[in-house]
Amino acid sequence: MRLYLALAVAAQASYAASFSRQTTSVSVSTSSGVLQGTETNGLLTFKGIRFGQAPTGSLRWAPPVAFTSTASQNATTLGPACVQQFPFAVAAINEKLFNTPPPPESEDCLFLNVWAPASTGQALPVVIWIYGGALTFGTASIAEYDGASLASNQNVVVVSFNYRTNVFGFPESPDLPLAGNNLGFLDQELAFQWVQTNIANFGGDPNKVTIMGQSAGAKSVAAAYVRHAAGTAPFQGAIMLSGAVESKSPTPSFTSFNTMASAVGCNQSPGAARLACLRAVPASTIRTFTNSNSSGTWISLIDNVTLFSDPLLRIRNGQTSKVPFMIGNTQNDGSLFALNQNNLTTYLSNTFGTLVTPNQVRALYARGLSDNAIISEVVKDFTFLCPAELWGAAAVSAGTTNVYRYAYGAVFSDLQLFANAGAWHSSELFEIFGTYPSDATATEKTLSLTMQNIVANFARNPAAAPAPNWPKYIPGNTTKTLAKLAYNSNVALSNVVQTVRSNSLDSPCDTLWNRFLDVRV
Repeated sequence: MRLYLALAVAAQASYAASFSRQTTSVSVSTSSGVLQGTETNGLLTFKGIRFGQAPTGSLRWAPPVAFTSTASQNATTLGPACVQQFPFAVAAINEKLFNTPPPPESEDCLFLNVWAPASTGQALPVVIWIYGGALTFGTASIAEYDGASLASNQNVVVVSFNYRTNVFGFPESPDLPLAGNNLGFLDQELAFQWVQTNIANFGGDPNKVTIMGQSAGAKSVAAAYVRHAAGTAPFQGAIMLSGAVESKSPTPSFTSFNTMASAVGCNQSPGAARLACLRAVPASTIRTFTNSNSSGTWISLIDNVTLFSDPLLRIRNGQTSKVPFMIGNTQNDGSLFALNQNNLTTYLSNTFGTLVTPNQVRALYARGLSDNAIISEVVKDFTFLCPAELWGAAAVSAGTTNVYRYAYGAVFSDLQLFANAGAWHSSELFEIFGTYPSDATATEKTLSLTMQNIVANFARNPAAAPAPNWPKYIPGNTTKTLAKLAYNSNVALSNVVQTVRSNSLDSPCDTLWNRFLDVRV
């Protein structure tokens, strides 16, 4: 636990030191009121900006309602996290990695943050950050996602925001209209609209917005990419770090919501009466249940408004935003999820039932790997790498030529936070946000600036290469357009990209996994 706390404290201390120098008060007028923030060494910082009314009482499980005001608003403190869910055996490691130290939680949580360079006389690119957490946990209010370093080093505006998760954000409830279930996605859209309305007041260009997310945040970016038609998206580019949306059954499951309702004492039949009962239950009571071993989990459902059952088909048919995108995964994206998973037969049975056999899977990977190592590879491929391959190929086939695909391979000793971590799921975020540990090596610090350059270059012009020698992605075995990033200690912007054959990592996908991810395979 001490190591996880050290990472968070180091990030906070770095910015606290900056905050103590030459800090003055500044104000910006927005649709949320006259925000009272700070300027430190040429960087404007506004935290805890309310963009949505409190989703409580009658607004619990309702689409977000924009908050508007002309009053003065204190914008110097991060808002509370939305109510979190950390259930089951993985709760402890997820809390240590993604929620330490834990920020306050509240059902009233629709707040955003802005970091912006002081006036430069030009409209700056904007990066909107969407956190991950399997749509069950996550918040913009942790030190790792502080946008100060990225904004100041790269002269871009950085925005982060909270959206509702777990049963509060994705209830899968029969008591609600189908299109009223993916509330977290609706929160995200409201944040996008707030940026379009207000970001020019911070020096940002509303026509140069890039949305960036990791894991469930990347899936959120992907869902937004798919649901907006060409020419209508409130963003010009998309960055998907370890995540995309794939084919999914359109049939919803209401089991988790119904079980929760009974557990908290609302035993009416699904409908208005039960919903009224549930809206009167304290959020803390619901949280106690959702973090117990009796709880289920809640994820997005197909509503054909915010999320579609066949996003790849929509991409191929040109029914999406068609903006340029960057997509990829880390070299060891599955290591975190393979913790304490040491029996391949059991893992496959629990995950795929009888659809695949251990012999089929072992044949996909190098001989001699332990069951744990194979499980790590399966998770990486099935969940992150294969979707990136499918998305890249689908977009290129539809004429989207500005696709950049990568695999991230940097491994630093100060970030080996669990056994066999490697370049683990989300380890690149310390570099992108510049919130690496205080004892980071010069090599890691160089990579941080490089990764920030890549993000900012893409935000400035997503139709151009985000790093030298990074070609636009062309799927197949005849070109070298897959960028291996930061492999073999190549961390400078000039050498961070090593191009390899475009499908060199995809054999397990093409042999087996894509048949589950793409309904046409």
